[in-house]
Amino acid sequence: MNNRCPKCNEKLSLFYMKQTCPKCNTNLVYYDLENRLAADHENAMREQEAVNNFLNGIKRSSFGGAVQIIRFITMFSPLLWMCLPVFTANDGTEITLISVIVGIINGSFTFDSLSYLLPFVTMVCIIVFSLAVIISSLFSCGKKSLLRNEIFSAVNTAVLLVCIALSVTMGGASAEIGIFIVIATYIAEIILHIAVAKKM
Repeated sequence: MNNRCPKCNEKLSLFYMKQTCPKCNTNLVYYDLENRLAADHENAMREQEAVNNFLNGIKRSSFGGAVQIIRFITMFSPLLWMCLPVFTANDGTEITLISVIVGIINGSFTFDSLSYLLPFVTMVCIIVFSLAVIISSLFSCGKKSLLRNEIFSAVNTAVLLVCIALSVTMGGASAEIGIFIVIATYIAEIILHIAVAKKM
């Protein structure tokens, strides 16, 4: 209950549990119930409208046209491109997402060589960044959030290039077709973010 009577504004104790006001005997539960229900209904409608606007914004920014759909598909594609050869270790072993997963499961993938460790770290970064971009893009309903995606994708691309450089220079691994397609995909994401922002 409110700690004041809605009719006479009598201050009530926080522990006052009776149904009627001790001063004016007004029923504290049912007083002006119709107007309060109408106000609650109006608040619920406003909240529902806000939720609908938010969901419509997500739908419009993710699936509102051909560019949005292409961008959404592009954000998932780095996980697919990593199934192609991504790196070749200095012992000639091809490193792909599938070979890494199988190698970790059967214990054959070694982390004591930089030629394996740095490409593995690069692939983990690609997975984490791809998922982060997907989640971030789902909440890109306004101009500022779309700008955030552009910056985020640009940072992801820069970090990926650093990881590749470390894998090649320090680890002695060779970059393969999969990693070049991932780089191209990241650059395409930035372009598509800009294109979506212009349409919003």
